[in-house]
Amino acid sequence: MTNIFETAARAAQAANREFILIGGHAVNARGYQRTTLDFDFLIPAGDLTSWKTVLSGIGYHPIHETKAFAQFEPVGGGGFRFDLMLVDDATFAKLMAGSEVRAYGGCEVRVAGVLHLIALKLHATRTWDRAVQGKDYYDILNLIRINQIDTEAPEFQEILNRYATPSIRDRLLSDLNRSV
Repeated sequence: MTNIFETAARAAQAANREFILIGGHAVNARGYQRTTLDFDFLIPAGDLTSWKTVLSGIGYHPIHETKAFAQFEPVGGGGFRFDLMLVDDATFAKLMAGSEVRAYGGCEVRVAGVLHLIALKLHATRTWDRAVQGKDYYDILNLIRINQIDTEAPEFQEILNRYATPSIRDRLLSDLNRSV
């Protein structure tokens, strides 16, 4: 039986809807395996109506929507949720250009570039509830280690300075220096 991720990805492809895999499954696709209970897709905000149709066609309905996010769950509950992060066209184009096609979940999908994924995770740690959970922090730390990110590189330093809080920045650099 086809898994729901593959079903959604193929339905999106059939509807000509582009997306970039972000979140926990993108972390998994980039080599750090952890449990996650939802699928996070980054999409152009203007495509939300089309995505509602795509997800409705595979048995999902919207449960929460803001200007930046839309969440969907299976009709009847249970199962994996789909969280759509909505961005403007310029942001989507930038992240699309930095993404890579990877085999994941039974199909070929675009996965956020590792530096973009780290930036998204650092941004998420700015909210109190996400910082307390800690999973984003360990995703970042392990993505850097597994992907052998040069933490002295200007691109990484720019992301760190732009998206990390001072406490996360200091902790991350300290933890990375300890593991060397």
